[in-house]
Amino acid sequence: MYFFILAMLLAFITRPLLATEMRYPAGEEPIELPVHSPLNAQYPRTAQSQEDKKIAAMSLYLTLMREDGRNIWAPYQLAASSAEKGQTELAERYLQLSADRGLWYYYNLLEDDAFNSIQHSRTYQSILAVTKARYLQHAHWYEGKASYAIPEGTPPAGGWPTVVYLHTYGKSAGITPEERLLFSEMGVAYVEINGTQMLSENSFRWSNYSDESTQSAIQRALQPAAELKLNPQRIYLTARGQGALHAANLLAKYPQLYAGAMLIAPNGEIKQAQQSLAANKRLVVAYYDRQNFSDQALAMHFANLFSENNQVETLHFSQGENPDGGWQARFKRPLQWMLQQAPDATPGA
Repeated sequence: MYFFILAMLLAFITRPLLATEMRYPAGEEPIELPVHSPLNAQYPRTAQSQEDKKIAAMSLYLTLMREDGRNIWAPYQLAASSAEKGQTELAERYLQLSADRGLWYYYNLLEDDAFNSIQHSRTYQSILAVTKARYLQHAHWYEGKASYAIPEGTPPAGGWPTVVYLHTYGKSAGITPEERLLFSEMGVAYVEINGTQMLSENSFRWSNYSDESTQSAIQRALQPAAELKLNPQRIYLTARGQGALHAANLLAKYPQLYAGAMLIAPNGEIKQAQQSLAANKRLVVAYYDRQNFSDQALAMHFANLFSENNQVETLHFSQGENPDGGWQARFKRPLQWMLQQAPDATPGA
């Protein structure tokens, strides 16, 4: 029965059909969304929907809510849909049920436009406070948490060159076996860091308000540098999407801490750096045709910003990476060029 319901959810695209878009950075909507059980899936919203699909989605969420007593997102989605329809009492009732089941996704609740009509009510404010308290208790274990891949053997003089990766919006730190092999072959330590704001299980973002929390997270991740035999003079930033915007700003402000960067399709909410202190760095800036004009313009902004006193390679791609080869196939040589291991930054397939 549960698998049937999940199949139907995929077919009808569920509650998101009933709501306005959350303000994710363009092109960086979360891929892995909140889950507590195999049934507990939230699916992307769409701007238009048909009435019959709305009714079907609500029916399926009601079924989920009845059959899984731990399901948080079914009553949450019903609450949001009811709030958008002006059904205040019903919205508060469903939201309270979600809270009673343990809702802790603070940023989802805080920033969900669906609740604009009830956000000043006593019930909503009470639930928001409880959700925030749960969030603070749970999320601090995971926000900014680092994962490490250190090559075996004796490091070079000064320690291992180190690549720090900042993920896209809605993702998390997780080093694959292929990435471990790639950086081990390069003789480079590799560090991935969770974003500083937790959206749900395995879903993080970097702050929409400031890049300073990102800077703090990176420096905390590098604190065991002596123990891990990392070279503090050769710390490189690599990043995608929202992470790339933060990485670019940090290189511009703190060039004494970073030796170079690879910025892939930067975008996000914080203001981009307008001045740069970086000099004698190697940078790769990449963007895609699938990005909208403003995001492509942001990539070019950073390419131009860092062009003075630095070596900058700008890469333009019509398509995303080939799933068979992954990003390693395309960006291995640009990475090697950034690390001064290759004479040029010619990308792979």
